[in-house]
Amino acid sequence: LRRLWKLMCAVHGKMCDACKKKLIDEKLQECASIFTNLGIESTGEERRDAYAKEQELLYEIRAIDKEKGDRLLNIM
Repeated sequence: LRRLWKLMCAVHGKMCDACKKKLIDEKLQECASIFTNLGIESTGEERRDAYAKEQELLYEIRAIDKEKGDRLLNIM
């Protein structure tokens, strides 16, 4: 699933805008669920792991759409 962004839209022969949007939305939803699953009893290590996973997902978004990824990662 991590390399899902390399898949092409079967209809268009490349990743179309609708496919990009859907994939980015799924990755953003996964980011949100990472932090939703953290609780007040979560350890520092669990929080660091959550931030690392979020970074990984944001870089995957950047691979799909550089402009959106740069905004999410605060890259100027």
